[in-house]
Amino acid sequence: MITAKDIKNKRFEKAAFGYKQEEIDEYMQQLEADFRAMEHDLEDANAKIQLLADKVREYRADEDALKDALLGAQKQGKHVIAEANEKAAEILQEAQARAEQLNDEATRQHEQAMAANRAEIDREKQALIVAQNQVADFKKNLFDMYKAHLELISQMPEPDYDASAEPEAPSEPEQPEAPVQTDEEPILEDTPKRDPFATSQFSAKTIRGEYDSRFGDLHFGQKNNNAKDE
Repeated sequence: MITAKDIKNKRFEKAAFGYKQEEIDEYMQQLEADFRAMEHDLEDANAKIQLLADKVREYRADEDALKDALLGAQKQGKHVIAEANEKAAEILQEAQARAEQLNDEATRQHEQAMAANRAEIDREKQALIVAQNQVADFKKNLFDMYKAHLELISQMPEPDYDASAEPEAPSEPEQPEAPVQTDEEPILEDTPKRDPFATSQFSAKTIRGEYDSRFGDLHFGQKNNNAKDE
């Protein structure tokens, strides 16, 4: 390859009727200058090409690194996603098991509470039935006793009393003899016992007062209805 230096050092032999030496020298100088400029441009181009080649190699290395990083990221991403899915499935399974356990526990407690409530209601019903039977028996016994008293009163004879007859004048009471004083203690007479079947004891007013004093707090029949109306 001819260089600018070769052109500068080139020498031509003289001959008759040849080219003018001045024109050849001038042309050669111009050609040398052009070659030097082209060499300089070529060097710049080669330097740029080398720089670009280095960049390409660097980019290729970076590309490989990026590919490796991308592949690693993809693998890591797949691993993370798989691990996250596995963890989510495990959490979901535990949550479902816990929810079922809580539901079963709540159902069991509800059934126990309902059974306890039903048992309590049954006991209260039985107690109410017993109380109603006791009240019914008490009312029956009370009415039977009241009826027996009324029948006893109705069977008592009326006193014989003649309003037209003049009352007899009371006779002078006999003076009792003075008791003989002795050293022995006086014998006290027994207090006369009250006749349970005396007419004065079984008057309607007396029985009504006795009934109210004993059973005034219990309301049956009409009294109970009046109390409800109030």
